[in-house]
Amino acid sequence: MENEDLAELPPVARLLFVYLWMLADREGRLEDRPKRIAGRALPYDREVDVDDLLNQLVGAGFITRYTVGEMALIQIINFAKHQSPHVRETASELPGIEQGTTKEVTKHNLGSAEASPRSPDSLFPLPDSLLPGSDADASVVASNSLAPCPQQEILGLYANELPDLAQPRVWNGAREKNLRNRWAWVLADLKKKDKPHDKTAGLVFFQRMFAYIGKSDLLMGRSGKWSASLPWIVEAENFAKIIEGNYENREAA
Repeated sequence: MENEDLAELPPVARLLFVYLWMLADREGRLEDRPKRIAGRALPYDREVDVDDLLNQLVGAGFITRYTVGEMALIQIINFAKHQSPHVRETASELPGIEQGTTKEVTKHNLGSAEASPRSPDSLFPLPDSLLPGSDADASVVASNSLAPCPQQEILGLYANELPDLAQPRVWNGAREKNLRNRWAWVLADLKKKDKPHDKTAGLVFFQRMFAYIGKSDLLMGRSGKWSASLPWIVEAENFAKIIEGNYENREAA
């Protein structure tokens, strides 16, 4: 991770923070339900105390835990500042922190007093995103000090977000290459826009992309016999068309 404050936290806390970005709505809010969060974010780490990890993130200044009436909530700090939500993304139905009472947690001294979290960003889906136009371009940017592609983690995000689509049993050769190149495109575009472009930012992008695909009747096979698959999604032309919004549901004339 590029953020020095976040690097001071235990690895599992950093991983949980990544998943909070994926679970939050467009305003960076989610219900503060540690057991549910654990089941979705850390299903194989049953011994982990997610409530304590959340408090560590509060103490480090990355999230705020608050209550509104009987509802417990989490707000990711600076989420709206760093996000570019799609115009069609559902508005938040959760009350904001200004309506609630915050939970006091001891602050951790992580570096300088002026340090603030530098949060991951997501560019998806932005039709005006100008990604490199060929796999040759991607090969160049991939070698330019960008985070290596976490293939298995992306496959895990795909399985979690799109369980109804065909799941790949083999992942090598051209499939690995295509995903690696799409990953490089994403990070290079974030870097070009002077936005966070580390592994966290890339994973958030792919999670949001898969969630976006889940809303498309065509890609999900709800409007016919064909449905998308991960090998198809990561092909250059198809990836670009998804970003451009070509497969969004259209209202009947």
